[in-house]
Amino acid sequence: MANDDYYAEPVEAEPVCQIYSKEDTFTSFVQGLLAAFALASLWVKRQQEKPRRKFLTWFLDVSKQAFGACYAHVLNMIISAIIAENAMGGDTLDDECAWYAINYVIDTTLGLVI
Repeated sequence: MANDDYYAEPVEAEPVCQIYSKEDTFTSFVQGLLAAFALASLWVKRQQEKPRRKFLTWFLDVSKQAFGACYAHVLNMIISAIIAENAMGGDTLDDECAWYAINYVIDTTLGLVI
């Protein structure tokens, strides 16, 4: 007599938040939307500054800020994916978005002090 519980259907894992996925176009859309908002906010700031700097000066300042922000963002995405992939202790630790938020808070608080 076979035990019916032994042959039970496997339980599907709940989907977890991913920062970037090649299969999911929504994550690419969100990344692009965030970049557009960031650049638009810098453009609005340029329109309101008095006296207005020369375009080249403004562009070089913005490109420096954009490069630094993109560098930190991409590194935080990579670190979050590595931590989530290697986390032990259950399904609650493999959420890339939660690890990204933790990295971001640490980067903006302790990173600013250091």
